[in-house]
Amino acid sequence: MFLGSVIYDKRRSLNLTQNDLANGVCNQNTISKMEKHSMTPQIDVLIKICQRLDLSLNDVFSDFSSDTKNEQVFVLDSIEEDVLLNELDEVNEKLSLIKNNVDAKDNVQYDFIKGALEFQKGNLEVSSFNLDKVLQGTKSDNTNIYTLISYLIKGMIYQKQDHADIADYYCNLIAQSLKENLNIANASGVEMLYLCNSLGQLYLNLKQYSNAESISKRGIEYANENHLSYFIDELSYLVALSNKQDQGNKKEFEKYKDISYYTAELLNNKKLQNKLQKD
Repeated sequence: MFLGSVIYDKRRSLNLTQNDLANGVCNQNTISKMEKHSMTPQIDVLIKICQRLDLSLNDVFSDFSSDTKNEQVFVLDSIEEDVLLNELDEVNEKLSLIKNNVDAKDNVQYDFIKGALEFQKGNLEVSSFNLDKVLQGTKSDNTNIYTLISYLIKGMIYQKQDHADIADYYCNLIAQSLKENLNIANASGVEMLYLCNSLGQLYLNLKQYSNAESISKRGIEYANENHLSYFIDELSYLVALSNKQDQGNKKEFEKYKDISYYTAELLNNKKLQNKLQKD
């Protein structure tokens, strides 16, 4: 059960009004309803309120309810998406809310988040350590998305360390699992498109241009079929680059370069737009 009284008591102890607490997060009426137990806020709002009051999710849910665990799963999913999209501003704050209350069944996702986050920060050895914990947790089951995206990041680590042969080994493991289709039972859309986009980039770095083009086009097709926009601009850019580097079809290069530019504009991806203007 959601414990609005905890928020009320903590707010009062900090001498904050409802408007003070709501400022920049939600409206005053939302705070009022929360404190009267008449509503549970959306998870992003709740996270910000907990941060402002120095509370954990465990503090605002009853131990006799499954609500706490459900909210922790939502937070984990939110954190993972932020990391995959390289939107890291609030990741540490979100992790701090749940780090002492992660269920054993969620350890694989939690370890993956830590591994992916350390990779984004450039801490490759720490990243690899956490990813090995993920693979131990999944038993390297190639039908599990966390196995595949852990293989992927380990491949990217080895490529950065100039071990192209080992990076290629991980690419092949993933490619075999995706040979028939991109349907991985426990994968979300953002996870599958992250996998396609990053694998395409890894293939490009390994100068395997036809493989880079193939997985990128499959990612675009998957995005279109599922009405998703994650990485669609970057996937199109990879198709363009693959043709350019491999001296392939010039029309194909121009076509996907244009698609990439306009989708980047729609998605407000200024960094990619600047790259495309230089090509």
